[in-house]
Amino acid sequence: MLKSWCLYIGLLIATFVFFLFYKMWASWFCLVILLIFPFIALGLCIFSAVKFKYEVIFPSLVKHGEDASINVRIKGASSHFSFCRFNAKVTDIMEGKTSDISFSKRDSSISAIPVDTSHCGSYTYAISKISVYDIFGLFHINRKLPKRCEIVVKPVPTMPEVMPNLNGFRARRLKKSSSPHSEIYDIREYIKGDPIKSIHWKASAKKDKMLVKEAQEECFGHSRVFMQLQEDRDLLDRKLGEMLFTSTYFLNHDITHKIRILPPRKREIAFDIQSQRDLERAIFRILHMRIPKEASNAG
Repeated sequence: MLKSWCLYIGLLIATFVFFLFYKMWASWFCLVILLIFPFIALGLCIFSAVKFKYEVIFPSLVKHGEDASINVRIKGASSHFSFCRFNAKVTDIMEGKTSDISFSKRDSSISAIPVDTSHCGSYTYAISKISVYDIFGLFHINRKLPKRCEIVVKPVPTMPEVMPNLNGFRARRLKKSSSPHSEIYDIREYIKGDPIKSIHWKASAKKDKMLVKEAQEECFGHSRVFMQLQEDRDLLDRKLGEMLFTSTYFLNHDITHKIRILPPRKREIAFDIQSQRDLERAIFRILHMRIPKEASNAG
């Protein structure tokens, strides 16, 4: 705005000098136009500020390292008589840090604000102030039309150095099977109401009492995926990717499990994972957790 005023004052002085040495209708006309020029600019600024509207389109969910942007478009007639400057605050929820960004727009075309996806986490983008300028840049009016959006940067599944061995996650116990065709059986004493075909005649003859076969099946115990919150964001991104890969691998093999988050010096937080939806909810909550400052010094 200072540059515009300097240019205007310089032009006004030159026109006034021209008027002093050339007192004709042309010099008079130019001087009058320049004198009323600020009032025209002020009127355009007020009109643009009153009619100003804008639209924000943002992605709510993106992947780590993916190209993404927030699109801003000015709407209405004000876009033809003004330009504007946006000031926004970006908050990293996991670290609790806030930074400021600003950008300008001169027409109704879509302006893309790049989204930082270099680290996993949840980020809020809040437009705090909008300065609406006249088309000549002489005046501006600040408007508060706040808009806030949240963008979640999801981890990308990363294969761990050692693949999980599924045999190590089977529970060493059996449970009663709902299927009568199981190949695994347990022997127990006959209870009134048990079907005759379930009687184990050989075992009954040896023990001299009625025994029946009860179908059993193997069941899975609670597999656990451990992850510690790290202040090192690069290391945390990799651990989140490995956790996502391992948990998805378990689900693909019908293994229910728990994800256990271990904040330093705090009680662990556990999530029961029985479906893909449970996993998505757990990831969403983890990406909203604060990273303790002492994380890098723990363990």
